[in-house]
Amino acid sequence: MEAVQHESIEKNKSIGDMNYFELLAWLGIGSSHPGGFPATIKNLEAMDVNSEEFILDAGCGSGLTVCHLAKNKGCKIIGVDINSQMIEKARQRAEHEGVAHLAEFKVADVNRLPFPDNHFDWVMCESITVFLDKEKVYKEFFRVLKPEGRIADLEMALLYELPPQLRSQMESCYGKGTAPLSFEEWSKTLAEAGFEDVEIKNPQALRNTNSNLILNELKKDWMLVKDLVQKVSSHPGLYRRLQQNANFMKNYKGYFGFGLISGRKPTPPEPPKKPTLKERFLNNLKIFKGTIPHRKSFSV
Repeated sequence: MEAVQHESIEKNKSIGDMNYFELLAWLGIGSSHPGGFPATIKNLEAMDVNSEEFILDAGCGSGLTVCHLAKNKGCKIIGVDINSQMIEKARQRAEHEGVAHLAEFKVADVNRLPFPDNHFDWVMCESITVFLDKEKVYKEFFRVLKPEGRIADLEMALLYELPPQLRSQMESCYGKGTAPLSFEEWSKTLAEAGFEDVEIKNPQALRNTNSNLILNELKKDWMLVKDLVQKVSSHPGLYRRLQQNANFMKNYKGYFGFGLISGRKPTPPEPPKKPTLKERFLNNLKIFKGTIPHRKSFSV
């Protein structure tokens, strides 16, 4: 549930041209979303997923959440990410952790998911919607969910309005249009996409910076260390770019919080029931009787 949706980053862009989240995707770092993997665990508990449910992880990154869920809940889950390198790492992780029979991974764009309508019981994502067309993405999630299916989206939120200069600084670091919404705006956007029972679960202020979360991930993720060391040693500007983010979040993290945005896709109302042949006949008979003139009776 972790990666950001960007195409073929390493082939098409230099480090200087990447925004922060493209850089994380290229590095293969998956749990730098608000709260890190501990927030993921807490939110999975709030979701109460069972083994019979079919789940989509939109923006699955290196598959950390997918594999955890498959291993601990035994449910079938599909992870999608637009970055093919992330998908390859996710497949390797699933094989290594023995859940490849439950976890499937596809290269796909969350704006145009390659699945039929009414397909999943859950759609899960973490810190991707904020960087996309929120209304469009939520409507696409709504489409692929079954009636009574649910969405669980962990996103950063604004606790206070950003001054213009900070908004500009944030966009230079993370990409244009990436300033998050307030919790109220997130709820409104989800409801406008058709979801009901919209609520914000586990809302809290941002405490750990992304730099701390990255260090925590490196301590537990065996797949990242070797690849990351190679990339850092061959790209001198890498540390400077990561430090840019660390400084921004250290200085201004008081403006931000995060929470799990959840909602339910309602069952559509049943279409009007067609009358039976007998009911149509009786209705027509009533209409016919109503057209017969009333005859007055005369006494002799």
